[in-house]
Amino acid sequence: MGAARWIAAAAGIAAAGFLLYLPTLRFGFVSWDDSMYVIQNPWIRGWSSRNLTHIFTQPYFVSYMPLQLVSYVLDFGLWGLRPSGYHLQQIVLHALDSVLAFELVRRLFGRFWLAVAAGLLFALHPAHVESVAWVSARKDVLSAAFLIPAVLCYLSARGQRSLRVKPYLASLLFFTLAVLSKVNVVVAPLFLVLIDVTVLEPRRDGRRWAQVVWSKVPYGVIGLGVSVINWIVEVKTRAAYARDPVRYLILKGRTAWDYLAHLTAIPRLNPIYDTPPIPLDPIAIGVSAAGLLLLPALVWLGVRRRDPVLSLGAGWIFVMLLPAVFFPVPTYLADRYLYLASLGFCWLLGAAFLGASARVKPKALGIAAAVLATAAVAAFFAVRTARYEKIWADSESLWSYTIEASNDFRAYNNLARERMGQNRWEDAERLFALGARQANVTSWDGLTAVYYKMGRYEDALRMNDKAFAMHALKAEDLTERAELNYKRGTIYLALNRLDEGIAALTTALSLNPGHADARHMLDLARQAKQQGR
Repeated sequence: MGAARWIAAAAGIAAAGFLLYLPTLRFGFVSWDDSMYVIQNPWIRGWSSRNLTHIFTQPYFVSYMPLQLVSYVLDFGLWGLRPSGYHLQQIVLHALDSVLAFELVRRLFGRFWLAVAAGLLFALHPAHVESVAWVSARKDVLSAAFLIPAVLCYLSARGQRSLRVKPYLASLLFFTLAVLSKVNVVVAPLFLVLIDVTVLEPRRDGRRWAQVVWSKVPYGVIGLGVSVINWIVEVKTRAAYARDPVRYLILKGRTAWDYLAHLTAIPRLNPIYDTPPIPLDPIAIGVSAAGLLLLPALVWLGVRRRDPVLSLGAGWIFVMLLPAVFFPVPTYLADRYLYLASLGFCWLLGAAFLGASARVKPKALGIAAAVLATAAVAAFFAVRTARYEKIWADSESLWSYTIEASNDFRAYNNLARERMGQNRWEDAERLFALGARQANVTSWDGLTAVYYKMGRYEDALRMNDKAFAMHALKAEDLTERAELNYKRGTIYLALNRLDEGIAALTTALSLNPGHADARHMLDLARQAKQQGR
């Protein structure tokens, strides 16, 4: 009976997560990293030793997450570049994660119906749309599929006097796979410490405290190695607030409140969130401090009251949000950082419903109330998810939706590229101009391309100058500088300024010898010059 009940619950939770995202099988790739990770990525096109060696030894696209790339190798082998196959793996992983979430809650607390509620709400939570519907966010669903088993194996390894070796080694293995999928989960051992704290009396058992500390050292060593690699190659925020400790902490406190709000699924979800103003008044400082301290305070309260559901729930949210809230990531707020964190919220919500229903008499009425409350929230989550996932269907819908609530230049630039593909040059010009209100190379480079296509070569040259000026303010990027020189060269050729065109194209090739278009244009220019003699 117990096994049948578990199988029925797991199947229902998996089906809920799978069916809700089934429409994404019709979605395409979007013009937000999908090209770099999949379409133009030469290293995912086959299981050759050369590809796998490169994947595991070289960072790719400002990060080192080799298992994410390996998952794309699997997709490419099965589906080529058909996006439906990539979306299918994403959905399957999310369904698996939802079942694992259910099992983790069941193992942590021994409460079957709490686990069912948590797993179901996790499967349907709208904050997961970005992680499931966006192929480039594969790292979120993949890392969860390894991290939750790492915690489950750790629970199996914990004995009365010592750790059981086999499940402990399995936990370390799963943790390694999780970190190689997404480095943010490197903080997970803090949650393992919290598991120990909730059942130990450290003042009475110093030996057990030694076990608590030393058993986490291997996790730390594994995590540190991958973290160092990613810290070197990843993009950090260059915003002014990151250089001002007070403003930084105020913004991070606001970030914490915003993440907690988005766990409720009430605020509007957005692919890109604009950084809000950062006031320096005492009220803002106090509110921000409260945002940073709320979850640790709830953890302390849960430990003090011997309430493991509260302490571990708040602790799970805090630990999983720790990199997004406290580290200098380039994104102020992102739904994908809530993928794992939301599980703690889901089991706290389920526990609240069950706790309230236990006070209702008669018992049958209380059970009905808990079921209705869970079903109502699950339906709310499902509706919100179904509506939001539609905007990820293609680049047109994604960026049209985004610019309704964001002034981020990336949204304008990407929608402008869509307009260029439709030969809607005036619209593309307008959108790139809106993007150029924020300092960035891409908007000016886009205007260069638009004016070139419109035959406005002098304007194109002027926009290229502005792109070079923006480029000079950044850290050196040889590939970008090569592209700017390539565009300059093509403009000079269109103006019949052959010598200047040849010089610019030669520079482009010296910076990026693999630039095939620059080589082709340079050959044409040299032929034209030869014929002109």
